Amino acid sequence: MKILHLSNYYYIRGGDCTYLFSLKKLLEKGGHQNIVFSMHHPRNLDSAYSGYFVSYIDYADEARNKTLLSGLRILSRAVYSMEAKKKIQCLVEKERPDIAHVQSLHHNLTHSVLYPLKQQGIPVVWTLHDYALICPNTHFLCRGYICEKCKRRKFYWSVIRKCKKDSLGASTVAMIETVVHRIMKIRDLVDVFITPSEFLRKKLMEYGFDRERIVCVNNFIDLDPGGEKTESGDYYLYVGRLTREKGVGTLIDAAVKAGAGRLRIVGDGELKDELMSYARGKKGGADIEFCGPVSRDDVMALIKKCRFVVLPSEWYENFPYAVLESFACGKTVIGARIGGIPELVRDNETGLTFEPGNSDDLSSKIRYLNDNPDKRLRMGENARSFVEQKLNAETHYLKIMGIYNAVIKHNKLRISETGKT
Repeated sequence: MKILHLSNYYYIRGGDCTYLFSLKKLLEKGGHQNIVFSMHHPRNLDSAYSGYFVSYIDYADEARNKTLLSGLRILSRAVYSMEAKKKIQCLVEKERPDIAHVQSLHHNLTHSVLYPLKQQGIPVVWTLHDYALICPNTHFLCRGYICEKCKRRKFYWSVIRKCKKDSLGASTVAMIETVVHRIMKIRDLVDVFITPSEFLRKKLMEYGFDRERIVCVNNFIDLDPGGEKTESGDYYLYVGRLTREKGVGTLIDAAVKAGAGRLRIVGDGELKDELMSYARGKKGGADIEFCGPVSRDDVMALIKKCRFVVLPSEWYENFPYAVLESFACGKTVIGARIGGIPELVRDNETGLTFEPGNSDDLSSKIRYLNDNPDKRLRMGENARSFVEQKLNAETHYLKIMGIYNAVIKHNKLRISETGKT
């Protein structure tokens, strides 16, 4: 089978790209051919199909120009890219894929690429890694706080609140993009939407999506060989962005209150300096270490040696890889009771959950795991078993191939009955 993958980026940038490369490897192992369509980027990996990639655009640079030409360029590129439409048309005509699998489109490839696929009779499945189809700001966030004011098509709130980068211009473009796609009925060009979490599936239905065209398929991860034998160090760990919605401030408060063990914070972000200063000003903050951004190999090494991992998010996490990676290494997780996190972190089985933003609740869970090594080791073993039994590559491959085959069969039947692609 020939599978066409569509992704804004072709390097490990976030969860969507992590999944893309894992899926490609899995499909190649199954004997299938992967075709890629993306945007040129300085950090891209090599691809035999890069000649078809759309030109690189840096929206931050364009926005700094503050000219009418730059504004029009941003608007035309973000909403409907004619370049992407023409280039994918050429790629499809040459390669004739059996199915297209979307990972990300917004702002760079744009939904314009769906029309040539439809015209050529190529079915489309789309794995959603965020909330872009129902939220102009893609993450249900406004200045770092959860916001759903745009519900029931009240998209003008995104402009009023300047939810996109706290910018009137960026928020206006985001609103226009969302409204145009609603008018154009973009969702009708997709055969099946795949959600990694049940939380996202239910959100889509809450916002009017057809439940018959949404399938929940959890992400997968390979087990770390020897992960069940790792020794615990004297620290617990946070890995992720240093932004308000990630709840790191709450974690710092909880760590100080817990007063046991050392917290190591891995990652970078706009609040790094502020959070470091905040921790230094706390009595007991000396036991909090900021490690900065580190390589993936170093992250995995830190996870293997930690006591446990904390995910203190205060936004709708979908199906975070930070939890999967911890579980694969046999580590338990303390996670906020929000979004898709409770689907993975099950109380007293694979970890512990706490009320988002509640540092007292979180500190009690930190103390519990620090004071009960036998129980945290048992939950870590359960977490590894959960990955091994439920989130393994073989199970994921069978589910994805089942969707591919069903969609291709249905598409052929529809074309034979109507005579239209």
